[in-house]
Amino acid sequence: MTATQAPQARVGGMGLLIGSKFASTVAYATSWVLLPLYVYQASGSAFLTALASAANVLPFLLFGLLAGAAVDRSSPVRVMAWTEVANAAVLLCVPLLAATVGAGPIVLCAIGFASATAYVWFDVASAALVPALAGTDGVFRANSYLWMTTTVLTAVAAPVGYFLLDALRLGPTFGVLAACYLVSAVLIAAIRPRPDTAGPTRPEPGAVWAGVKYLAAHPLLRTYTTVNVGVGVSAGAVYGMMVVFASRALGLPSDDYRVAWIVAASGVGALLGAIAARRFKNVPPIPAARWMTGLDLALLLAYAAAPSWQLAAALLLCWNTVHTCFLVVGISVRQTVTPQRLQGRVNAIGRMIVWGSVPLGTLLCGALTEVAGPRWALAALGAFALASLVTALRAPSALTMEKPPLQKAET
Repeated sequence: MTATQAPQARVGGMGLLIGSKFASTVAYATSWVLLPLYVYQASGSAFLTALASAANVLPFLLFGLLAGAAVDRSSPVRVMAWTEVANAAVLLCVPLLAATVGAGPIVLCAIGFASATAYVWFDVASAALVPALAGTDGVFRANSYLWMTTTVLTAVAAPVGYFLLDALRLGPTFGVLAACYLVSAVLIAAIRPRPDTAGPTRPEPGAVWAGVKYLAAHPLLRTYTTVNVGVGVSAGAVYGMMVVFASRALGLPSDDYRVAWIVAASGVGALLGAIAARRFKNVPPIPAARWMTGLDLALLLAYAAAPSWQLAAALLLCWNTVHTCFLVVGISVRQTVTPQRLQGRVNAIGRMIVWGSVPLGTLLCGALTEVAGPRWALAALGAFALASLVTALRAPSALTMEKPPLQKAET
C-alpha cells in the first residue's frame, strides 16, 4: 500500500485527528489567552505578562528539534496521546493550587511554559501523522480542514476564555480545559495508522539533525523554507501591531468597535486562505510561491498606506487570505515530499521557523513604530517579504513535488 492511495480505512482516522485537534485547540488557544490576562490582573506587571506570553513561544524554539526526532523514532499516535494526558495533568495543577496555596503569577508562567512544551510534541506529531492518514493525494485537503478548524477556534478563544473566567473563576476554568485535553487523548488513542508509520526502534547517529540536512539538500524545501522566513517576519509586523496600527495610523481608540472589525477581517481572511489552499494541490509549487509572495507584499504595502479603517479591513482580509493560503500550501508541500521516517524532524523545523520569525517581526515593527510611525514601520518590514519574492523568482520553475524513486518506495 503506497502513501498516494487513500483507502477508506483511513477516513475515520482523519476524522479522529480533526476531532482531536478541535479539542486540543480549544484548550491551548484559550489557555494562551487566559494565562497572560490573569497574570496581568494579579500582578499589574507588564514584564510578567510578557513572560507569560513568551512562555507559549519559547518551547518550540528550545525543543522543536528534539520533539521531531522523538516523533520519528516513536509512533506519532503514541506521542500525541501521552502529551495530551501530560498537558491535562499540567493544567489540573491550576485548580489544585487555586484551592490550596494559591496560584501566583510566577507559578502560572511556569505552568504556561510546561503546557506549551507538551504542546510542541503534540503539534509536531500531528503534522507527521497527516500524510500517514490522508495519503499524499489527500494532504492538501486534510491540512485545509485542520487549518479551518484551528482558525475558527483561535478566533473565538478570547471571548470563550473571558466567559469561562467570569462564570467559573480560574480553577474550574482550567479544569474544563484539562478535560478538553483528555478528550483529545481519547480520540487520538482510537486512531489505527498503518504499522509502518513508526520510526526506527534504535537511535540513529545524528538523528536530531537529520531533518535539517534533508531540508537543506532538497531544492524545493530549501526554497520554501527560505521564503517562509521573510514572509513570516513581515507577517509578524502585521499580526503583532494590528491594534497599534488601528490606533496610531487610523486614529481609532483602542476600545473602538471598529478595531474589532479590523481584527475580525483578519480572521475571515485566514479562514478563506485555509479553504483556498486545497485548490493548489496540482499547481506547480514555485510559480504558486511567486504569485502568493508577490501578492502578499503588494497587499501588505497597500494596507500600510490605507487611509480609512474600512479599506484597511478589506486589504487586511485579502492579505491574510493570501498569507494563510501560502502557509498551508507550504506545509502540504513539505509533508508531500518528505519521507515518513523524517516527517517529525522536517515539520518541526518548519514550525520553528514560523514560531521564531513571527515574534521577530513583531519586535522589529514595534521598535520601528516608535521611531518612524506605524505606516513606515510596516512598509520597512515589507523588505523581508520582498527578499522572499526575490528568492522565489530565482528558484527554478521546474522544481516539483515529485519524489525520487527511493522516497517513493519508503512511503
